[in-house]
Amino acid sequence: MFLNREDELSILINDFSTPNSSFNFIFGRRKIGKTTFINNYIKNKNSFYISFLEMINLIAFENIHKDFENFCDKQIDKFVDFESFLKVLSKERFDEKLILILDDFPNLLKVDKNALNLFYKYWNKELSNLNIQVIILSSICSSNKDDEYIYKKSSHIIKLDNLAYSSIKEFIPEVKKEDLMHIFSVYGTNPIYLKQYDTKKDFITNIKENLLNPKGTFFNEGIDFLKKDLNEIATYSSILYAISLGKNKIGDIANFLNLKSTYLTRYLQKLIDIMIIKKYVPINEDIKRSKFGRYEIEDNFIRFWFCYIYPNYSSLQKFDTNKVISYIKKDFTKRVVRNSYKVHILNLVKKDPYKYLGFIPSKIGCWWNNKDTLIDIIAYDSKNIIFIDSKWKDEDKLEESYFELKSKSLDFKTTLNKKYIIFSKATS
Repeated sequence: MFLNREDELSILINDFSTPNSSFNFIFGRRKIGKTTFINNYIKNKNSFYISFLEMINLIAFENIHKDFENFCDKQIDKFVDFESFLKVLSKERFDEKLILILDDFPNLLKVDKNALNLFYKYWNKELSNLNIQVIILSSICSSNKDDEYIYKKSSHIIKLDNLAYSSIKEFIPEVKKEDLMHIFSVYGTNPIYLKQYDTKKDFITNIKENLLNPKGTFFNEGIDFLKKDLNEIATYSSILYAISLGKNKIGDIANFLNLKSTYLTRYLQKLIDIMIIKKYVPINEDIKRSKFGRYEIEDNFIRFWFCYIYPNYSSLQKFDTNKVISYIKKDFTKRVVRNSYKVHILNLVKKDPYKYLGFIPSKIGCWWNNKDTLIDIIAYDSKNIIFIDSKWKDEDKLEESYFELKSKSLDFKTTLNKKYIIFSKATS
C-alpha cells in the first residue's frame, strides 16, 4: 500500500526527466517508510539497488560486486570498498538512464566515515558525467557543516514526514471513529504498527497485547530503535523519557535528570539528527537565536513507549500489567491524547489553510512567551491573523476556552485583523 507520498514522488519523477545527471537525498527516521517509498518509485525502471548492511567492507562489496555483474550482464572489475566501487562505476556508460539507490547509508558510514565525502569527490570528478540519478537514503540528517554543504549541493533534499492522520483508516478500515485519536496517539500513522491493531479487540486490549506484553512484537521497540544509530543508550533514553513526560525545555530536562544543560546539548542535537525529536521555537522567533526552544518527540509510538513502557519495564517483564494499565487509563488523555490532537489540528490546517482560515498564511505555527502563555496555532498574512486553540473536550465547555484564547492573544502584539477559532473533538 502506497499512500500520501505523491508530492515527494513527483519530485523524483521530474528530476529523472531532466537531461542531466543528479544526486538526491531522502531523509526520514527509521521505519517511516523510506524503502517502501523508493521501491515504489523504481518499479519498472532501470535501477540498481544497494542496501548497506552492517557488515565489513570485504563481505559487503563482494556481494555488491556479484549483483552489479548480474545487472550489467558482463564481467566487472573487482571492488572491495566504497571508493573502489565508485571508481568502477565511473568507468561505466549507460544508454538508458540508471537510477542508483544507496539505501541505509548510515551503515556504510559506520565502516567508512568518509563515504559521503568520497561520493561527492567522485561526483564532481566523473559520476556527474554519467547518465545517472543517484538517490541516497538515510535515517540521519547530519548537522555537521561538511555534510550540510554536500546536502545543499544535491538536486533535491526530500524529508519523509509522518503519513497523514487520514491514512489510519486506510490501514485499519474497520476502525471506529471514536478510537481514531487514541490509536493515533499510540501508533502514529506508521503502517508497521497500525497493521498489528485488531479491531475485534478494544483499544486497551490492543495496547496490552502489542506493547505491554514482554512477548509482544513491540515490547523492546524504543530501545531497539535507538541502538541502530546511537551509543550511550542510557543517556538518550533518559532524555526521551523526560521529554515524554512534558519536560520540553532544555533546563527542565537537565533539572529532571540532575545534569547540566551544557552537557545535554550534543545529545539533543544527535536526537534531532536521527529525527526522533525536533526543536520548536515560537512562530515569530529565529530557531538559531531563540531562547524559547522546546523539544518534542516526533513519533507518537516512540513517545508512548518512553512515557509508559520505559519507566515500567521491570514490572512489565514480570507480566505485572494491571498497575500500568490503570495508570495509562488515568494519565493517557491529559498527557498524550490532548497533545496528539493539537498536532493533528496543526497538520490539518497546514494541509488546507484556505478551507479553515479563508486565506493562505505567510506563517503558521505555535507561539509561547517567557511567561508560559501558550497559543496552539497562530496563522497570519499581511492583513489577517487567526488565533487557534485545540481542545480535546466536549462542545458545551468551549465558551470559556474562547474567552481564554482572546485573553491570551493580547500577549501577542499585532496590528492585524484578529479572528479566533476553537477546534474540539466534537467538531473534528
